[in-house]
Amino acid sequence: MAKILFLAQFAPTNGTVLVPPQTPEERFYAETYHWKIVDVLKKSNYDYETASDVNYFIQNHEKYQLVWSVYNRLGFKNSEIFIQSLCEFYKIKYIGAAPNIRALVEDKSMSKQLAEHVELRTAPWVTASRDYPLIKIAPFPGPYFVKPRFGSASINIDESSLCQTWEEAIQKSEGYFHKDIDVIVEKYIDGLCYGVSILNTTKGDPLIAPPHYTRSDKIGNIMTHSQKRFAERGMSRNTSTDEGLNNQLYYLSKLYFQEMQPCDYARIDFIVEKNSSIPYFLEVNTLMNLGVQGGFVNSFLEKHFNTYDELINHILQLGLSKLDNSNCASNP
Repeated sequence: MAKILFLAQFAPTNGTVLVPPQTPEERFYAETYHWKIVDVLKKSNYDYETASDVNYFIQNHEKYQLVWSVYNRLGFKNSEIFIQSLCEFYKIKYIGAAPNIRALVEDKSMSKQLAEHVELRTAPWVTASRDYPLIKIAPFPGPYFVKPRFGSASINIDESSLCQTWEEAIQKSEGYFHKDIDVIVEKYIDGLCYGVSILNTTKGDPLIAPPHYTRSDKIGNIMTHSQKRFAERGMSRNTSTDEGLNNQLYYLSKLYFQEMQPCDYARIDFIVEKNSSIPYFLEVNTLMNLGVQGGFVNSFLEKHFNTYDELINHILQLGLSKLDNSNCASNP
């Protein structure tokens, strides 16, 4: 039977939660996400261990045949690909996206270039950093949206991210540079954000969940990190019932997902312009919230899966299927 390691910030190591949640956002993640997956593992017949300390994995890596890490950030730049890269180094199978794929989509500029390659519409954009700041002349008409080039979960995004003038965009970007954060500046599209959740299968024919869209009471329908963690009110998530639009989003998402393989699951986000109903590719997330209140999970519970446990077990089986038959274990 294959031995599985589940790595998460609030997963217990040797029965102890090494990093107790300190903020409402962290408690939300622990209670609705990491601990829920641990509960599923406890109810299963898998041979597994859990840990919150990456060093524990490094020191004990020879014990494991499969690793599932839901770490998005480890406190240093480009840490999103660290665990998967370690797995490649140790020749251990893992659940998620390959490190080169994860690096591609974590870079919002490169993910848009892939979108253009498969002929998805994108809003005009430019990137900038402390060493290569924005030019003084606007490259395209506004308004503008300024956000970190790398990462997810709307960290550092608030209403000031929406800039009506190029001068405001330059000023906002400089605030990021003081924090050593590179930026991407997009033309702001007035519309709703739609997320399309995709989950691979052992046959390679991905499952696509019903698209959902979000509304926020913030200026420009901006969603903050705290709202996404339900630590701040003012955001609602709704299932799209527009069959014509849904079919467009299914097609575009599957097209993109096929180009970003190998990857086990993802959520591809679009902005659907209010006046034209045209979907514009926004970004892709290969490690979204997989908790009981996350959009990914709830979309799949509307179609394809009946329970949270069933969905999590599908993901685990997807990982186990990568092992040799002699090492693979199934869950009764």
